[in-house]
Amino acid sequence: MLFVLALATISALMVGQGEDIAVVTFVTIVAISVYLYIIYKRYHVELLPESDLRLFDDPDDLRILCRIYGLPDSGSPNWLRHRLAQFSRQNDGRSFVWVAPRFMKAIASNLEFAPGMDDGQELPEDSTELLVHMVSSRPSAGSMSRPLVWGKSRSTSRRRGIASCPVCESAVDQRAPVCGVCGADLEFYDALLESKIGRRLIAQKADGHGRKH
Repeated sequence: MLFVLALATISALMVGQGEDIAVVTFVTIVAISVYLYIIYKRYHVELLPESDLRLFDDPDDLRILCRIYGLPDSGSPNWLRHRLAQFSRQNDGRSFVWVAPRFMKAIASNLEFAPGMDDGQELPEDSTELLVHMVSSRPSAGSMSRPLVWGKSRSTSRRRGIASCPVCESAVDQRAPVCGVCGADLEFYDALLESKIGRRLIAQKADGHGRKH
């Protein structure tokens, strides 16, 4: 809204100063096109299917995903996963979704929660299958055998192609499955980097891990 008002004001001033109406119209169209492209890039993101959401065992990742999708990011890891699963179910069959900015989510969000729900209550029965053991900051041995997002598979060639940690950008031992500095599952986050939502998640996660610049 502020952008539209500012653009209208600038256009009016340009016309008032004697600028050619055709030039003003052209500049306005270009500005609107650039603005819409930015909105498209920022708020049109891939939808992670419910099966892929089960692969995330880091509470920070769950909170970041909630923020990206415009969902509340408070509560226990179980509630975060429950919100994400509901969002994925409600948009089932879609590869991409439009997500609202946080200040607009009260208006644009298509996910509603029953009043009185909080992270101290038990989850509905239909979500108990989503609960997984939450691990520490370093992946467990069992998590290293989990598949990757978007149906990708782990492989020796993928691991050998990772020269630096996708999260903290530290140099890694290509024989090791996790980063020796931040503990990230190298193949898991490398696969995430191949999607827009993955790059956004990792960028926010990297800020918390002190990514090298």
